[in-house]
Amino acid sequence: MARRKALLVLAITVFVSALVSPSSAETTTPKLACSQSASTPGDAGTLILAAQNQQLTSTEWGIRQGCFKKYGLTIKTTSITSSTIGIAGVISGSYDLTATSPVNLIQARINSGFAGKIIAPKHGYSAEELSRAKREPYFPGELLLQTAVIVRANSDIKSWKDLDKRKIAVQTFQSADHAGVLLGMRSDGIRNPKSEFLVMPPSQMVDALKRGDVDAVIGIDPFATQMVLDGGRIIGYPQSFFAEPGSAVVFLSSTETSNKKAREMRIFRKATLEINSLLNKPENEASFRKVVVDVTKVSVEVASKNRIPLMMEKSVTISEIAYIPSKLKKVGFLKGRFDLGPLLFN
Repeated sequence: MARRKALLVLAITVFVSALVSPSSAETTTPKLACSQSASTPGDAGTLILAAQNQQLTSTEWGIRQGCFKKYGLTIKTTSITSSTIGIAGVISGSYDLTATSPVNLIQARINSGFAGKIIAPKHGYSAEELSRAKREPYFPGELLLQTAVIVRANSDIKSWKDLDKRKIAVQTFQSADHAGVLLGMRSDGIRNPKSEFLVMPPSQMVDALKRGDVDAVIGIDPFATQMVLDGGRIIGYPQSFFAEPGSAVVFLSSTETSNKKAREMRIFRKATLEINSLLNKPENEASFRKVVVDVTKVSVEVASKNRIPLMMEKSVTISEIAYIPSKLKKVGFLKGRFDLGPLLFN
């Protein structure tokens, strides 16, 4: 009897231990996409990155995969509602970095004298992608480019020319997307459109379109995909008329901050190029889509159909962005010459 009780106590002990003790699978540290150094790196400082949620995803993925930690660099991210706020925060010194298009940097330099520097590229487009985006179908299961003009399913807007005299939501006034819409309309015979462009955060465009507050939106993924899945219809892609192959979104800082934190900026650029290279590989797609859900708060369904853009694996060059001033001049957003040289961080 005593032996039976002893065996029962032993069995209960083993069972309880199994419940409270983590399994070997649970205690094993998951392998990080970024290879880590055998030795602990020294503290390389901290940078604060402020950007809209959809522009934070690649950096957040890199943080989780140890891509900055391996160099001893700490990245703190802050969500903001517009690139204008990001640039203003970089100018004031509240943020070290923000993510936006080179066009918005150029406009900030023209309008406010902002001496900004492009630190590293984020995503961009290939010649093949830009060419394909002018041909239907515009949604073969996913967006062809990161931004698209979207209308309600029952809208009478069927083409670029139908956007004339309509209310159109845009992230930033006189941006690359804004210019792209004007060039798209021009290609359809509308030389002097009377459209009204309303500045609005991408996350608010979904409901604004549903309510009828605007006739069309220039949506950006993953919110653009959400609008299409909700019944929205794509008219076309502004960047197919504006952009040329190369970087479409970049990380930038001020001249003052990039000089003061030059070492940190170079590490950020090195790590970002590594992140971009890794995100171009299929094996990292699933973990990145999870980050898209976590950061942007879209559904798993939307994230699963969200188009993963071409991430740029080389630093931005002058030749890559040389087309921008002439495109801006075509739509009246720029007058005179513009020197691109000072925009690059070395």
